Amino acid sequence: MPLTFHPVDPLDEAFRARWNARVAEKELSLDPDFLQLLADADPGVTYHFVQATDAAGQVRALACCSVAEMRVMRFVPLRVLVLGGTVAAGKAYWFDAEALDFAGFLAGFEAYVKTAIRCDILVLKEFSPDSDVEPMRSMSDAGFITHMCYDRSRLALPAGGGMQDFLDSLPSKKRRNLRQVMEHGDAAGLEVKVHRSFDHLIDTAYALYLAVNARATEARTPALPHRLFAALGRLDAARMLTISQGERTVGFGLLLHQRAKLKCLVIGMDYEVSRELQLWYQVVARSIEYAASSGCTCVDLGSTNHSMKRKFGAQHEDIWIAVRHRSRWLTRLLAPLIRHTLASIYRPAGKGAAATSDGR
Repeated sequence: MPLTFHPVDPLDEAFRARWNARVAEKELSLDPDFLQLLADADPGVTYHFVQATDAAGQVRALACCSVAEMRVMRFVPLRVLVLGGTVAAGKAYWFDAEALDFAGFLAGFEAYVKTAIRCDILVLKEFSPDSDVEPMRSMSDAGFITHMCYDRSRLALPAGGGMQDFLDSLPSKKRRNLRQVMEHGDAAGLEVKVHRSFDHLIDTAYALYLAVNARATEARTPALPHRLFAALGRLDAARMLTISQGERTVGFGLLLHQRAKLKCLVIGMDYEVSRELQLWYQVVARSIEYAASSGCTCVDLGSTNHSMKRKFGAQHEDIWIAVRHRSRWLTRLLAPLIRHTLASIYRPAGKGAAATSDGR
């Protein structure tokens, strides 16, 4: 089915209604308010919202992509288009699977980008080998290099239950360990608060976040800008969970509460205190506690170390991206450089690079 892609105003009510309907059906995971916030927070990145219609004028696809400039080897400027937000984890495209397949969507989207958006590199995300077999095959056939970028972990919470119900659902050893961590925090006088408005906490939280980002060994990416933290404070769905010892904030979690789902965006902590009180577990456990008390049935723990998240009984899913130069022959020529760049960004310290494929 031939599709016609065209730009759309993200504030258009009909477009927002279509997008939000797909979010409600779990066919999209990034809502338009969050994507618009990302667009407003980073003037160096250009966001494009598009939709595609068939010959009868029916909307068959939606997408958001972002374009930013990067330099390879410090000298070569390249414009990189990302299907989704440049710094956002999640899915920002949808197509009507009853009317076309992923290969058809990809062909239409690429044709639109070729004529309407100036870019050198295409980055498509996010995909799971378990649930996206056909899209990953189509990307490989189209000459994309695929690479595992991080490990997503999710918790399913008992419907209508509280923290105790969640703990009761864990194996005895995990349950005992988490209780000990929380009891240790209570005994040390740690105070936990969840803030809907947190402008006054941005500077303190950002310093703690930078400390964690500097030590990251898995899926480490450049630090998020300070202005993004400030912008998130204006988002209705954003929450900041803080852990304090006396008058001092020693840990925090930046959260996104959307319907029955809580997403852990970033975590920050004071490592001197963390050694004694296991702050990472404190932040995650208290975030789960907030989710359970707020009626959430799912907690997305993000992309941090999975061996740590297993202690919460999290379900594991490998997440992949696909990368290609707009020219296929240049992709073949630059394949070693592309693989090296992806491995340097996403490879855990001390481990081998994830397997890649360019369909050949």
